[in-house]
Amino acid sequence: MNSVDMTIVLAAAFLSGGCRGPSHPEASGPAEHAAVMAVDSAFVAGMNADDIDAVVRTYDDDAWLLPPEALPVRGREGIRGFWAGFLRSYDVHLKVGVDRHEIRGDRAYIVGHYRMETTPKSSEVPKLAPENGKFLEVLKRQPDGTWSYLADMYSANAPPK
Repeated sequence: MNSVDMTIVLAAAFLSGGCRGPSHPEASGPAEHAAVMAVDSAFVAGMNADDIDAVVRTYDDDAWLLPPEALPVRGREGIRGFWAGFLRSYDVHLKVGVDRHEIRGDRAYIVGHYRMETTPKSSEVPKLAPENGKFLEVLKRQPDGTWSYLADMYSANAPPK
């Protein structure tokens, strides 16, 4: 599946969840928006603390991770393997900012930007340049009212030409 097809699939999934209207009419208040934003906060805290369990808890069981220049990663355990490999190799300092977010029923999306700086944990691991990038996340409300990532796509910004 190419990136255009994946974008169409993600958009359709988001809109089909949102077109039903809010399943929780009170859900669009400040507390619900804070609950959606808390997922990003938990992800960042987990990455910065080298806590793979905290990182993985931010994802739905059926989540998709769409990393740049790599195949899609499906499911919480696959995502665990992806991020665990990265965190085994690097200490991470990640900052994120939210540019836009919206809640529609039991789905939400976040568009934002990030800066990631890494330090190799051993001399065999290549040094990475600091990275500025953008992300798009689709979140799903869980039965207990919390939110988790259903789809997570990120990529580095291209250097200025």
